[in-house]
Amino acid sequence: MRVRMLTAVVASIAALGAPLLVTSPAAAAVATPAAAVTLPVAIEDMPSYQPQSFCDPVNKPGPVAFGALLTTTYPDTSVVDISRSCTSESGTSEHKDGRALDWGANYKNAQQVKEVNAVFAWLFATDAAGNKYAMLRRLGIMYIIWNKRIWGTWSQSWQPYSCSGVTACHQDHVHFSFDWAGAKKRTSFWTGTVGAPVPVPNYVYANAKFAQVLSVGARSKGVTTPFSVRAGVSYRFTVTGTYHSSKTAMADAECNSSDSRSWKALAAGDATSGTGLLDLWVGTHRSWRPTVATGGGCNATGHSYSRTLTFPTTGPLRLSIDDATRGDDSGSLKVTVQRI
Repeated sequence: MRVRMLTAVVASIAALGAPLLVTSPAAAAVATPAAAVTLPVAIEDMPSYQPQSFCDPVNKPGPVAFGALLTTTYPDTSVVDISRSCTSESGTSEHKDGRALDWGANYKNAQQVKEVNAVFAWLFATDAAGNKYAMLRRLGIMYIIWNKRIWGTWSQSWQPYSCSGVTACHQDHVHFSFDWAGAKKRTSFWTGTVGAPVPVPNYVYANAKFAQVLSVGARSKGVTTPFSVRAGVSYRFTVTGTYHSSKTAMADAECNSSDSRSWKALAAGDATSGTGLLDLWVGTHRSWRPTVATGGGCNATGHSYSRTLTFPTTGPLRLSIDDATRGDDSGSLKVTVQRI
């Protein structure tokens, strides 16, 4: 599943296949999930969009509990997955921080389509107090993707979803993404009380089982990591790629070339900044080591560099390309951070 909510291309509605919502008596007869607690009169606000920013592929309790509720209510369906690896797909996906549920139901299975429609009708229904989308709000669901369409709290309507293939088009499963309150199971559907919204956690990355991946744009003044590194812990930084530092000149993490052929290394060491040299800084550190040396401290073939760093304090990092004039730059560098 590739989550491309904000870049979904408007397509012909006639090409979207089966309708998403069925309001016939047959659909109404299908069972719907039930809360295990007494729901209060008060209710959560519509969940705001909290996109995945760091990688923590550990199943969060909210999606786990909701998946169990769905499969108990509809035994012919399944939980496909919740968390996925940091490199499983490009772009932003709440699977990478364990906040997305893929519920297995097939658009060609008539019974499962009825069950999906029944869940949607239940989630979107107005409750006795006049609250629209009551169950969706009580669960902290930010958006849903099913059968070539996406419903998001930002639009509160079904929109076309640009995709190709049965799985990518979510025709063999329904995707639910949760805000952090829903992910942590701190909503009234589970607790019986309305709690305060949960902000994005201050995540300290210390799990050696997976890496964090960042992109540093050539025009950006700098990128602050959406996670913190832990004091005294060693991390391997690997940076790949090239970017244009002007219309003709190119650079990577450590070397540059005016003609894209003759690459030369920049001054080594971490002592000074503001030299105008076009290399990548991680906090106060630079001087990358080429993973494959092709001469002069450069990796002119693969443009891949690495170094291991340990930091004295716990906190986020600032990554920036050392270029005082970025207006004519283009491209970006990919930075992978791996605890070792």
